[in-house]
This record gives sequence, structure tokens and C-alpha cells, in this order.
Amino acid sequence: MLNGKNREFFVNTSQWFVVGTFFFALLIPIFYAVIRLQSVTEMNSLSAITNFFQIIGTKEALKFTLLQATFSVVVTLFIGVPIAWYLGRYEWKRIRIIRALLSVPFVMPAIVAAMGFIALIEENSLLYSMGIDLRGQTITYFGKTIQLSELTGFENPGHFIALILAHAWFNISLIIRFLEPTLSTMDPRWEEQIRLLPAGNTFLKRIKNLWIPFIGPAVACSSALCFIFSFTSFALVKWLTPNDSTLESLMAESGGTAGIYNYRVDTSEIVLSICLIQLIILLSALLITSHLQKKHSIRHAIISESSARKNRGKVGIFGRIVVSLGIVFTILPLVLTIISSFRIRKIENGNISYNYNLDAWREVWSGDNSTIALPDALLNSVTYAIFTLILSLIMGWTIASCINRLEVTGRKRAAKIVDFISLSPLAVSAVMIGLGVLIGVLRWMPELFNWFFIPVLPHVLLTTPFVVRIMLPAIRSLDSSFEEQARLLGLSPLRIWIHSKLSFLRGPLVVASSLTIAFSLGEFGATWILVRSGSWDTLSILTDQLMNQPKFNPLIYPMAMASASVLMILTFTLFLIAERMRTRGQESGF
Repeated sequence: MLNGKNREFFVNTSQWFVVGTFFFALLIPIFYAVIRLQSVTEMNSLSAITNFFQIIGTKEALKFTLLQATFSVVVTLFIGVPIAWYLGRYEWKRIRIIRALLSVPFVMPAIVAAMGFIALIEENSLLYSMGIDLRGQTITYFGKTIQLSELTGFENPGHFIALILAHAWFNISLIIRFLEPTLSTMDPRWEEQIRLLPAGNTFLKRIKNLWIPFIGPAVACSSALCFIFSFTSFALVKWLTPNDSTLESLMAESGGTAGIYNYRVDTSEIVLSICLIQLIILLSALLITSHLQKKHSIRHAIISESSARKNRGKVGIFGRIVVSLGIVFTILPLVLTIISSFRIRKIENGNISYNYNLDAWREVWSGDNSTIALPDALLNSVTYAIFTLILSLIMGWTIASCINRLEVTGRKRAAKIVDFISLSPLAVSAVMIGLGVLIGVLRWMPELFNWFFIPVLPHVLLTTPFVVRIMLPAIRSLDSSFEEQARLLGLSPLRIWIHSKLSFLRGPLVVASSLTIAFSLGEFGATWILVRSGSWDTLSILTDQLMNQPKFNPLIYPMAMASASVLMILTFTLFLIAERMRTRGQESGF
């Protein structure tokens, strides 16, 4: 049995070992990938960065990446801020249900979002019936057709609009999760008092002196995260803007032949240059995000949420309309995905009609028109998710405990460093992690190509940051006196840990577990990179494979929607479990 000092030494050593393992598991594949790419291209990092602007297509990809990410943030704020404003300031019946419905997009796999918006903009879709043809780049009203390219001056504006709306749909819950709690606990008396002062006697002055200081950090932090997620978007770009490439999609498309000696040196140059440029941009964005998150975290409420809501009263009709439209916006693509899985195209005498039946579900279940049947893809997805869950929970809990221990002992700088390390996968992106494993590991050790569990590594790296963000606030809130009392009772170290920590962290653990499984099930970028060289097809990869097939077979498109629907239903079920645990007083993290 370990005494107090030995036990503390063991815990500290274990925590630092896990932090180091996580960091090097992320760093080593990327490092070896860069080394290999430098060897193939005979370029160092500095020359690769300089060469970025000389490669055909990279400057256009960078311009498009920054443009779509910026527009995505603006549109997300335009949609999300009014919803968060009315949701956070007034009394609502079934507030938790409303929050859950508005939060659904964030946990949905990117490939499901892509399928949902394809179903929304396809021919004979809801938007098409309203005269809006984003695929055909036209708007028709009162019998008059206008080309969107002529109206906007952009090439393929319809695709661009679809992508921006999809990103706004995906990120809207971030805005609401950051902004709504801040607004919900603001003392209404502040508004009344500032109206009596010269600093708040006009609407613009109140915005400057009240609203910007109060909610500005939350808006800025959520906007920075929206920018990062939009910047690294892959599945949505791949399917909604096929004629335009972002840095992420261009790197992914070139990655299959990169890092191979004496073969396609040009693709190695593209991947190396983009990887370094993207890493610089994302690290800068992540540092800004960490700074903004710190500013946001010190803005604490001074009154309870229920008191603030009660003082303002019930929401008006306009607020109800805004929130209701937000719910419709979040749910509609998911509903259309399910409907499209039953909708079979039929052509007779040159006329197109649609029947609704289960033919596509039968075909995708049997796997006759794909490389893998749906049950097998489902089994692969669940297997990877289970192993990801085990490793991510262990690493996430340990890293969060390490950060908390450093904060409690006054080592704030070390805590910030570990916290930044836990967030670093967000700066690397899924595709970069996948390429790191492919080029940096698999090309050095080709025998690993036959290892079934190789996709688990990127899944763990990508989900662990979310586990840390969920567990850290909960661990910070633990009362150390419970552990002391348990120790005085003579309980074993295991029972002390169970009674003083595990019993109080059960809710956040369930939330973290549910979201980890959901994110692993839907992971697309890194998995897409790896499975092109293996046989590890998941539900998201099956959906992508089906969508890549020619559509002369009327069942192909509904089959892809059926595969996406299964993935969506699984993710939604896990999300409901997580939200149910949140309703029991565990409002932590994402």
C-alpha cells in the first residue's frame, strides 16, 4: 500500500506520462510526415512555406478557405445571436428541450450535415419548389429566372451559399452555448440603471458600454471556434462546393500519392506546403481562441438564471418566431435526409416521378451496390467508437485532473501549457492527423496497413480535447473535503476515489462518453484519408462511397441517405443520453 507521499508521486507521474503520451502521439506522426515529405521533395520547411505561393491552385484554395470561413462566421452570428438573445433573456417552457434541439447540429457527423443540405438543395427539393435552385445557380420568381452569378458577380455562388448555410447550421450551437448562459444570468437592473446614466441614454451607447463588454468575450470566443471549424471543414466542402477547394480538401485530395519516393513529387510539395501554412494559421487562431476563452471565463453571473428570467418575464411573439425558425433550421436537414432515403426516382416516357418504399434500405443492408454492407460498416464504426471511448476517457480525465492539480497548486503557467496541449488537435485538423498517420507512420511501417485498429489513433486524438473540456469544469467544482473525510474513515484508495470523485462526476462522464462515441462514429476526415489504403470502412465512409457512384441507378442516392440516416439516428440517440444527464444539474463543457 502506497503512503501519502508515494501515492502523490505516483499520481503526478502518471498524469505527466499521459499528457506526454497524448502530445507525442499527436506530434510524432506529423513530425515524421514532414520529415518524409521534406526528403521526397528535397525542400526544407522554410522553402516549402515560400513555395506555397508558387504552386498552382494553392493561393486560390487559401483565398477560398479564408473567404468561406469568414462568411460562415458572419452568417452564423447573424442567425445564432438573435436566437441566443431571446432564449437567454426570457422565460421559456421546456427550455431544456429547446436547448437540446438547437444543439443537435454540433454533434452531428459532417457527412450527415452534407447529406442533409444536399437533400435540401437537390432538384425537386423544398428550396427548388420555392424557386431557389442553388445547384443550378438560379432564382425564379413570378416566372422570371435570375442567374445568381450575374447577381453576385461570383462563380458558383449557389454552391457557396449552400456551404455557408451548412457551416452556420453546424456551428450555430456554439454561439448559443457560449452566449445564452451569459445572457440568462445577467441582472436586469443593469439595463435599467445604465439608461439613467449619460453612458447609456442612447441605444448605441448601451451597446458600447453594456452589451459589448458583457457579451463581447462570449461572441468573440465562439466566433473564433466557428472560424477554426469552418476553416478545417472537409466533408461539407467536398460535397457542397465540388468546383472549389479549401486548403483542407486540396491537401486531402493530394495526400493519397504524397510521400512516395520517385512518384508524384508535385503532390508531396502541395501537402507539405499546405500543412505548414495551415498549421501556422490554425495555431494563431487557437492562441487567440485560448485568450478569448480566458476573457470569457472571468465573466461570471451575479444572480441566478431563474431570477433573471423571472424579472424579464415571458418572451414576446417576435422572440418566439425567431427561436421557432431556429429550431426549424436545425431540424429540417435531418428530416429531409430520412425522407430522401425512402424517395426513389422513377422515369417513364421522359417524365420524372418519385415513389416511396424500402428498396434503398434493403439494398444498402445487403451491400450489393457498395464495397461493404451497412451492418459491417456499422460494426466497424461501433468497434472504433468503443476503443476510442476507453482511451479518450482515460486520457481526457487524466489531462483534466492534471490541469486542475496545477491550478490548485499555483502553477498557472504550467496549467495553461497543458490546457493548450489538450486543445492542439483543433489546430492540426482531422485531415492533417490522418495524413500524419498515413505518411509519417504507415509509410515507415507498411505492415501496419493490415492493422484493423489504426483509425482509432486519430479518433482518440480528435475526441480527447472534448473530454477534457467537459471534465475540467466538473473536476474544478469537486470539494476536497469529501476526499479528506473518506480518508479519515479508513477507506481504501479505490473506495476513496469512487466516493469522493467518481460519484460526483457520473453526469459529466456520461456526457463525455456519449459525445465521444458520437464524434467517433461520425469522424470523416482522418478516416477518409486512411481507408483509401485499407479496408476499414465506417458508416461515414460508406455514405461517401455511395455518393461517389454514378446516379443512373435510382437506388444509389437513397442508399447513401439511408446510410447517413443510420449514422444520424445513432448520433442523435447518444446526444439525447448526454442531454438527459445535463438536466440533472451537470451543465458542464460542450
